[in-house]
Amino acid sequence: MSSNLIGAGRGLLVAAAMLASACSFDNNEPDAADIAKGDFSSAGPVALKVGELPADFALADAAGQEVTLSSYRGRSRVMLLFYRGSWCPFCVGHLEDLQSLLPSLADYDVQLLALSPDSAEDSQKLAEKFDQPYRFLMDKDLKVADTYGIRRDEKLPHPAVILIDRDGSVRWFYVGEDYQTRPSASQLRAVLAKLWG
Repeated sequence: MSSNLIGAGRGLLVAAAMLASACSFDNNEPDAADIAKGDFSSAGPVALKVGELPADFALADAAGQEVTLSSYRGRSRVMLLFYRGSWCPFCVGHLEDLQSLLPSLADYDVQLLALSPDSAEDSQKLAEKFDQPYRFLMDKDLKVADTYGIRRDEKLPHPAVILIDRDGSVRWFYVGEDYQTRPSASQLRAVLAKLWG
């Protein structure tokens, strides 16, 4: 085997290891003080206030069915998770980390809605990959991200997690400027217990 091929192979292994370590949420958790605030944004002002109703929206899910936020009011709590897209390793890593949170979401009667500008095809692939009882919604034009004040640029939202109570009011939110840093499953489990335990 040529030294060029061996060197290229080593380079790929190093890059894969760096990417795997970068996507670990043990190292990329936000500060505990920021999580405890309950209304944290490092991305500037947002159009969200704890205790108030967030703007309603209607978006298609990965199967093409319309979902409105208001349809959950009085029925269940909601976790809105804004992510950049299925192409983003940090987003997919975060979704993988949140798999361990699903039993707690069920215990606290929280429906997870994951929003991104992904296409229907990409949303469907991600939904099939995770095969879990949460819904992937297509915010293709970032209208919801705009309404909530969490659009990052012309194509992407800031990573964000918003917890909404049964009465439809915001109870807690985190909006991050740094796309590599997101609330981990263990941090969110503690927030759920504090809010609804």
